[in-house]
Amino acid sequence: MVLATQTQGLPDRGSPIMANRVLSTIRKLFKWGISQGIITTSPCAVITAPHQEVSRDRILGDEELIAVIQGTNETGSVFGGIIKTLCFTAQRLGEVAEMQWSELDLERSLWTIPGDRTKNGKAHFVHLSNQAKLILETTPRLGPFVFTMNGEAPFRGFYKAKHRLDGISGVTEWRLHDIRRTVITGLAKLGIAPHVADKVLNHQTGTISGVAAVYQRHEFLDERKTALDAWGNYVQSLLDETDRDNVVNIHKG
Repeated sequence: MVLATQTQGLPDRGSPIMANRVLSTIRKLFKWGISQGIITTSPCAVITAPHQEVSRDRILGDEELIAVIQGTNETGSVFGGIIKTLCFTAQRLGEVAEMQWSELDLERSLWTIPGDRTKNGKAHFVHLSNQAKLILETTPRLGPFVFTMNGEAPFRGFYKAKHRLDGISGVTEWRLHDIRRTVITGLAKLGIAPHVADKVLNHQTGTISGVAAVYQRHEFLDERKTALDAWGNYVQSLLDETDRDNVVNIHKG
């Protein structure tokens, strides 16, 4: 039951990575059992991770990012909406995929992710740029979940949809989590301060650490709004430029 709860609703991550995650969850279960005096040793103590994970630093270039966003127009509105929302909010895949209408205040351009859905267990406030808000405003309301195929459960089938998107966009050898790294790198290029970028990502530890972190409780909400608006406008300018180029190419033909 514990394992089902931990993994329910998670996007497809490929069997090797998922095997590592399952082992990690089982380890936590047995560790808890030891702490409660239920068992004395853990059978996981001598088991190594079945898959060697490699630290990744993949960042999508501007042309790749735009190719991915435009490619979602042919992959289905639900999956496409998730990808585009990732691109404009920089939030975690699970948080976006399981977004609920009750978390959104579109009039205030605000998405509040409750603590039980965040990595650090604290509610996280995400400003919605005009581009992000448009995605949500044009998404049909079929049930409590924003991105759903049946109105009852979050979208599934990430592996197949991502594989199809790669073929359409021509962008390969990247993971959905790379979008998050791409956005934060883009914010840096736009001159957004690192501590503001950390707040956008809702990192548990960031550029402010040690004693300073103890006293620094400012959430930088205004700065985060400015950052995501600037990023949304930047990506929109790339999309507009690409559209203009395509029109020119069509006329030239």
